[in-house]
Amino acid sequence: MKKTFKALMAVLVLLMTAPLAAKDFDWSECWCNYGGGIEKGDLIVNIDGGLYFADLAYLAVYDNAWFIPPVMVEVQFAQPIWKLPFTFGGYAGLRAYGYKDANDETCAYWATFFGAEAAYHVMLPPEGLDVYVVSRLGGNIPFIHSDSDWIPDYFHIGEAIGASWYFGDVFGLNLEFGYPMSKFGISLKF
Repeated sequence: MKKTFKALMAVLVLLMTAPLAAKDFDWSECWCNYGGGIEKGDLIVNIDGGLYFADLAYLAVYDNAWFIPPVMVEVQFAQPIWKLPFTFGGYAGLRAYGYKDANDETCAYWATFFGAEAAYHVMLPPEGLDVYVVSRLGGNIPFIHSDSDWIPDYFHIGEAIGASWYFGDVFGLNLEFGYPMSKFGISLKF
């Protein structure tokens, strides 16, 4: 776990310091251009897995707790507003957790989550990097919940900061930190 955390921190430091070495970069235009080769009208699909922070609370409280890392698919459409590089779209996913309560009864929760999102992008060097801030508004629909202590969490709002690194015209990797979920996966650009 410590090695994974250190590796993620090293990648973040590298992403944050790489722009400092770019002497030929036009910094006056970074706020009004998409990064990573994204252009107006592009469709971006992210397929990610991650950590849903509400599920982790059960691991800390209950013995024999388990969770399945949530899986999420996002679809975004690049549409600038004035000169500002925005993407708009939606997401959907699946999450689950379970534990044994004080009466030794097994409790489980399975839900789909979905919503709408808007992201503001910033172009930074190097060329394949796309950095963004995203806002989400969505909900959860549980289809299994056998938990007597369950607190409904039908609606959620969230913010995150993320980056995608595109290795060519289509394929890239995506990393995002935020609430209620942090995630890592692949990014496809069409």
